[in-house]
Amino acid sequence: MQQTGFVVTEDEVLISRFQRGEDEAFDRLMAIHTDKIFALAWGVLQNREDAMDATQEVFIKMHGALGRFSASDNLNAWLYRVCLNHCIDRKRRAKWTSAELSDADWERLRGSESDEPEFRACQNEVGRIIRSAVDKLPERQRLVFILRHYKLLSINEIGEAIGCTPGAVKAHLSRATAHMRDRLKGTVILESSEVD
Repeated sequence: MQQTGFVVTEDEVLISRFQRGEDEAFDRLMAIHTDKIFALAWGVLQNREDAMDATQEVFIKMHGALGRFSASDNLNAWLYRVCLNHCIDRKRRAKWTSAELSDADWERLRGSESDEPEFRACQNEVGRIIRSAVDKLPERQRLVFILRHYKLLSINEIGEAIGCTPGAVKAHLSRATAHMRDRLKGTVILESSEVD
């Protein structure tokens, strides 16, 4: 939508409608954002029920905060930040022990793109090896890696979501990539040579 030289997003329109008392606008915002918030919560908590609870908590917080949102606020970044903070706090309180994501977990993280052939190819053994390596990354590196490579967020969006500078995001991403390279050294080459 265009309005006097700038683009108005669907989020902005719906937030404005909600602020005017249209409750169905909140339902539409939830429908737009639920899958990605659930996927992020699952990526952090690695448990379906906990991720569902976290997603519900995020939208309860969103409902309370929407009245104070302005047109310049980035709802996406706000939701990611609230979700990450909630999930990290939940893990700390529970003294969480990390578990590997299942194939179904990774499909959920990828979202609707999973119907594309290149994503279906990740079901093979190489995909499982890569997912296992991601699961073993330190928490902050794993979050940044997932947000960048699976949720396709920009460096700035990741920084807003996890509350750090773009430089810090790049550093976490660089370390995660180096860890992945070390863990996968020879593995993917071996797999591809077996295929040839």
